[in-house]
Amino acid sequence: QDQYSDSFIAAFDARTGRPLWRTRRDASVGWGTPIAVRVGDHDEIIVNSQQRVHAYDPDTGRELWRCSGSLYEVIPTPVVGYGMVFCSSGRAGPTLAIRPGGRGDVTKTHVAWSSPRGSPFVPSPILYGEYLYLVNDMASIVTCLEATTGRLLWQGRLGVARREGFSASPVAVDGKLFFTNDDGETFVLRAGPTFQLLHVNPIGEPTLASPALVDGHWYLRTARNLYAIGR
Repeated sequence: QDQYSDSFIAAFDARTGRPLWRTRRDASVGWGTPIAVRVGDHDEIIVNSQQRVHAYDPDTGRELWRCSGSLYEVIPTPVVGYGMVFCSSGRAGPTLAIRPGGRGDVTKTHVAWSSPRGSPFVPSPILYGEYLYLVNDMASIVTCLEATTGRLLWQGRLGVARREGFSASPVAVDGKLFFTNDDGETFVLRAGPTFQLLHVNPIGEPTLASPALVDGHWYLRTARNLYAIGR
C-alpha cells in the first residue's frame, strides 16, 4: 500500500485474515502488484515501486535487497524468467533486468542489463520464449528485446500514436501476442525476432481490463459487457 503517508507492505493469514507482519515503506506513489519468486533455498517477495525495486522475506517482512533505477510512477507487475526479474517503470521509463538473491543495495552488482526508455506506463511486460515484449502506451509502440541480454530486436507502432492508449497487459498463446488498446482494438503479432502484425480485431467498445485466457476461452471485460470468445 504505497500512499502519501504511512506506506507499508503487509502479510495476512489467508484462511483467517489475521495480520502476520507489517513493514513500513518510504514510497509515496505506486500501483505495482507484488510477486513471489523462488531463489535457491528461499522465497522472495518482489515489489516494483517508486525509484526502487524491493525484495522482502515473506516469513518476516524484513527487507532483503533493493535496487535503484525506477522512475516516480510505477504500475507494471514484474516478469520472471532466465534467472532474472524484469521490472518496467514510469512513463516510458527504464526496464531493469535484476538477478534476485542479493542483500542490501544491489544496484551496482545485480542489474544484468537495463533499457533506458520505451517501457510501459500501465501495462505489464510479457516474457514469451526468448523475448521480452513491452508496449509503450505513451506512444503506442511495441518493443521486442532479447531477454537474456536486453538487445533491441525491433519496434513497431500499434495503430495511432496516443498518450496513455493502452491499459490492458498483453497476453500470448499459440505463437502469437495480443495487445488490446483502450479503444477495444486487439493487435495480433507473431512472436519472434521480427515485427509481424497479423490482424487487428476491433471489439467496438472501450476496454481497460487485461484479457483472461481460461480453458480455451477468452474473457474480455469492456465498458459495457463481458465477452466470452471461443470455439
